[in-house]
Amino acid sequence: MATSYSMSNSRVALITGGTKGIGFEVARLLAERGIEILIGSRDETKGEIAAEKLASENLPVTYVLIDVTNQATIDLAVTEVENSYGRLDILINNSSIYLPEPRPTELSLDMIRLNFEVNFFGAFSVTKAFMPLLRQSSAGRIVNISNDLGSFYVHQTSRQPQFHCAYSASKASLHMLTLQLANDLKATRIKVNACAPGSIHTDLTTHHEHATELATKPIIYLATLSDDGPTGKFFGQHCEEVKW
Repeated sequence: MATSYSMSNSRVALITGGTKGIGFEVARLLAERGIEILIGSRDETKGEIAAEKLASENLPVTYVLIDVTNQATIDLAVTEVENSYGRLDILINNSSIYLPEPRPTELSLDMIRLNFEVNFFGAFSVTKAFMPLLRQSSAGRIVNISNDLGSFYVHQTSRQPQFHCAYSASKASLHMLTLQLANDLKATRIKVNACAPGSIHTDLTTHHEHATELATKPIIYLATLSDDGPTGKFFGQHCEEVKW
């Protein structure tokens, strides 16, 4: 990590894939609330630049190397967070890939594996590795960033078939992980939820302030849930519960 806010009393949040888009904006908004942010990225240059940009605004943001498909980097990140803070209060599994896909009958096994490697196995690996530190928090929160395409209800009610089998299946699996973890952790102080925040500025879209607010709103809501907040649920842009 570039800097350290060692053993701080402030809440500590890790955002994977936090160098741009939704992850970066969430980092900014949570940091503005006084939460110490760890921007996770496999690209050291991009991670340092993103963290330094927010740190230059006097926000408590640090870069940590983590590749959700590389267990060694995950384990190293856990060690660094444990040594610096002794706990993790908020984990936002934001790392994801979305690639053009052919119809399911033309889909390759490699495409399916690639989507699952990042979108499902990555979130599982990071969550499992950080679970001991999340258990040390007085109010642990896990937020899994998903998409409407991971919803069976959306696919069943859509007027036009959505042919994103590999991506949709990986996000549907993330939903199951969310629900199973929430049930497993009901007796603890940890809450686990998923949300479909929509999109904001990326390399392929145009940035609009309203879109940014909508996209980040459910993530901020779930990351800062009160003790009586929900767990094991799926939420949309307006922080409303939506069907799996």
